[in-house]
Amino acid sequence: MQQIEQWAFLAGCDNVLLTSNIKRKEAHLFYDKIGYTNIKQSFTFQKKLI
Repeated sequence: MQQIEQWAFLAGCDNVLLTSNIKRKEAHLFYDKIGYTNIKQSFTFQKKLI
């Protein structure tokens, strides 16, 4: 993540945005620990057509 953040900064970006599946609780703890903030929650809907 540090390399990604450094690359983005040098490329002129002012933030890094990532997505993580709601089931990945350990990943969420990791991102929180390194300074990321959850800014949104979303749902994905599907309807099977038979």
